[in-house]
Amino acid sequence: MSDAFESVYPDLLKTGLEKLRQLDVRRESLALFSAIEHFRRDLHGQETPAGILEISRRYLAGLNLFRTMGFWLVNREDLDFELIVAAPEGERAALQAIVRREIKSGRFGAAVRQNAPLFFHGAGAAERGVLHCLAVSSQVVGMFAGVLQSETAAVQEIAFSLLSLLLGESADAIAGMQKTRQLTSEIEALSGLLPVCSWCKKVRDDSGYWEQIEKYISLRSGASFTHGVCPDCRKRLLEGMARKS
Repeated sequence: MSDAFESVYPDLLKTGLEKLRQLDVRRESLALFSAIEHFRRDLHGQETPAGILEISRRYLAGLNLFRTMGFWLVNREDLDFELIVAAPEGERAALQAIVRREIKSGRFGAAVRQNAPLFFHGAGAAERGVLHCLAVSSQVVGMFAGVLQSETAAVQEIAFSLLSLLLGESADAIAGMQKTRQLTSEIEALSGLLPVCSWCKKVRDDSGYWEQIEKYISLRSGASFTHGVCPDCRKRLLEGMARKS
């Protein structure tokens, strides 16, 4: 992703949270809503999942909750979790070690099953952190892990609610991008001319083998088939049965 990202809205989140401690709640709430709306726009302006996660990192920094954080995505081929964005980058190995430990403890699996912050404690008292699944409905697209600041952030309850909201928006943007790419790939796979046998209607694949058209399309798209009888064929079938009888 380009480093030209200049949005002021991540800082606006932080400013809004700090001012919520004061009594002018209505005005600062409007500032937060504005920041969240711009967050959505910034997400959908990205062209890669890594770009979406980098935008998410910048906004989450505005919550002033974490000193380090990482974003993992599910590899759709082997269903493993892959660390995509680490902040600061020098903490990548430490974040991976934390996640390996939490996988062994079972907390990582528990976080996958719930769409809310799940807290963990490391060996040292200073290491307190949060796991939060990136999910849309029942589809898990990734995981967030963050090590908390040593000092508790102001209005922390609101900040954690915003954490869930922002990560939900991130997951939705990633899932939408993945679906679009899948559909584009299916369209590209089915575009062009298909060599079809004029007699049996089998299709010749790229390797020169002939296969049923249902199998050919199913392997190259998300389509599945049901079978019926069209009116013309039904008429011919009934006429043939009538002649035989």
